[in-house]
Formats: sequence, C-alpha cells, structure tokens
Amino acid sequence: MTTKILLYFDILTQQVKDKISNYITDKTINHAISTALEFHLMSKGSVDFQDYYLRTISNTEYFLSANNFFRVFKKRYALQAIDNNYLDWLEQEKQSIIQLIDNNQLTKLYFNYFARAQILHNNEIVVRDLGSFFTKFVHTFKPNDFCPLDNPIKKYFGLSRESFYIAFLIVSRAYREWTTDNKRLIEQIRQRLKQLDKTARLESDRMTDLKLLDLIFWYEANRG
Repeated sequence: MTTKILLYFDILTQQVKDKISNYITDKTINHAISTALEFHLMSKGSVDFQDYYLRTISNTEYFLSANNFFRVFKKRYALQAIDNNYLDWLEQEKQSIIQLIDNNQLTKLYFNYFARAQILHNNEIVVRDLGSFFTKFVHTFKPNDFCPLDNPIKKYFGLSRESFYIAFLIVSRAYREWTTDNKRLIEQIRQRLKQLDKTARLESDRMTDLKLLDLIFWYEANRG
C-alpha cells in the first residue's frame, strides 16, 4: 500500500513539474513571466499585501507577540467564512501551534487546528476544512519548504479533486524539485524581478524560490 501511495504522489508531482517546465522557459521570462511580475508591482493591493508578507515571513517573534495576529492574517489573505471566536482560539494556542511547526509536525497541526474547524455561521456551529488557511500559515514559517495554495492554483495544476493537504504536499514538493533542477531559470526570474522593481518594493532578495513561483502561478491561475 505504501509503495502505491508513493507512486501516486510521484506521478502527480511530475505532472506539476511538467506544467511548470512548459510555462517557464527562456523564451517566456521576458514576456509571460514579466507580465506576472509586473502585475504584483503595479497593483496597489498586491504591493500592500507583499509588504505585509515580508513583515511576517519567518517572523516568529512577531507571531508570538502580536495580540491579533490571526485576525490580521485572515484579512490580509482574504480568507472567508472564519469567525472571530475561532481566530481568538488560535491566538490562545500560538505556543502549541509554533511548536508543532518547529518540530515539523505538520500533519498533527493540520488535524488539530484546521481539518475540522468549528466555525460559527448564521448562529450555528459548522465544521469546515480550512485547508487553504493551513497552507498559507505554514508557508509563513517554512517559506523555503512549503507553498501557499488556493483553489485556482489547485485547479491550474490539475489537482482540483485532491484535498488541500494532499495538493499542498504535492505542489510544494514539485516547486522544491523544480527549483533545484532549474537554478538558472530561477536566477533569471529573480534578476528580472529586480530589473522591473526599480524601487525594490518587493525586496526580491527576501523572496524564496517557492515564493517566486507562487507570484507567477498565482497570477496565471487567477487572471481568468
């Protein structure tokens, strides 16, 4: 059974990597890729978000000291259908949450806090899987290893029928492997962003390789 599951993951990971390779080439960096990067530079909403992103990325001290981290996080990431009582509970659980991340116990983090979240909706408690919230939160503290994910990106990579958790593992692995195998192209993307970002608003040197791919594929997946 384990071998079959690993093979399943291998095949889906390769499919994502193939799609990345088909989209990012030497020929597309100066046009399609530049268009995606320019969007994030020209859109005030995106620039404001990236400013918040850079203030929070890998910033455990800020996470632990802020009194309203999760309420602000929800707003900045435009997360829907999450009530303040749930966010306040997460705030109270921050020490346990960050310990799970530090110990790389992401499966436990997901099932303890995001897989079956009890959310107040229309004066009733409903149970929701907050998978997208989970991926964006984990990326905040492990930006070199895991990527944020939303429904359009899942769909773009042909993973619509997978759970957020499974898609998160697959796309993150594909991003890591692709960037390792394509360091020259990643460096070209980074240099292209520097050329476009004349006032260094996005601070490209602080963007991880996975974040660069996220900028590109978020734009591509959401533009339709």
